[in-house]
Amino acid sequence: MTELLIRLFVGKNASADDPRTRTSYGVLSGFVGIAVNVILTAAKFAVGSLTSSISITADAINNLSDAGSSVVTLVGFKMAKKPADREHPYGHGRIEYISALIVSFLVLLMGVELLKSSVEKIKAPDTVTYSTAALAVLIISILFKLWLAYFNYSVGKRIDSTANKAVVADSLSDTAATAAALISLIISKFSSVPVDGWFGLVVSGFIIYSGIGIIKDTVSPLLGQPPKKEFVKQIEDEILSYPNIVGVHDLIIHDYGPGRQFASAHAEVPSSVDVMKSHDTIDLIERNIQRKYNLLISIHLDPIVVLSLIHISE
Repeated sequence: MTELLIRLFVGKNASADDPRTRTSYGVLSGFVGIAVNVILTAAKFAVGSLTSSISITADAINNLSDAGSSVVTLVGFKMAKKPADREHPYGHGRIEYISALIVSFLVLLMGVELLKSSVEKIKAPDTVTYSTAALAVLIISILFKLWLAYFNYSVGKRIDSTANKAVVADSLSDTAATAAALISLIISKFSSVPVDGWFGLVVSGFIIYSGIGIIKDTVSPLLGQPPKKEFVKQIEDEILSYPNIVGVHDLIIHDYGPGRQFASAHAEVPSSVDVMKSHDTIDLIERNIQRKYNLLISIHLDPIVVLSLIHISE
């Protein structure tokens, strides 16, 4: 199903480095998340009302917030593709990080609300009514959420999206929440012990923990985390692979959002080589790096005197 949706709405051989392709992936992810979560919300609200289960009803509210999160993700991808302007000369790519941060706050908010509801349920417990329909809805919900997590993981891996990674964490926490509601429902068939509120408490803990984790993951790129060492090494090795480049230093990479990285570096060349020839080499390196790594780089030509050891025999 995942591959089918990608082929239908994005394209089989679309390049993930193309900003238009990233937007297509993001829009597809947003619409799929909205559709799945709206269906699950309606089903769980109905079942939660019939069974008087706070954990199922809370899980329905959580799915509704997930639909809202998908809307935020969708809008974030749409806005991130806006071209650079006078106020934002490096583009709007970081909006994708901001949308992921908003999703994390929504997750955290729902976790706190569920925590409050669960505490009230523990203080004043109600009997949960077992229903085969409720059991079926919860099992189907778990399967849907696991697929949604896999779908967003696949999309996020293809386009290296922080927003999609946030949705994956959200979907997995929802799976844990629904599993807790399922266990609570099964226990109600065999026992009258009011465990619903306690399970709701466990679920809220999962959701709050997930929200905090997503916040940590999205704040780092916004604050300016360093590039991966492997990527820096790749760029250095690429520059050094060209003739007459004897050294590289002061390589700096700036991240303005996925697919919007800029860099500067100093390339050392022998001063004995014709400056025009060295300049042509630098231009070639810049063009090739931009094409190969989708990295706009400005390389400073740094001539140095290369000393050779001459053995003089007397």
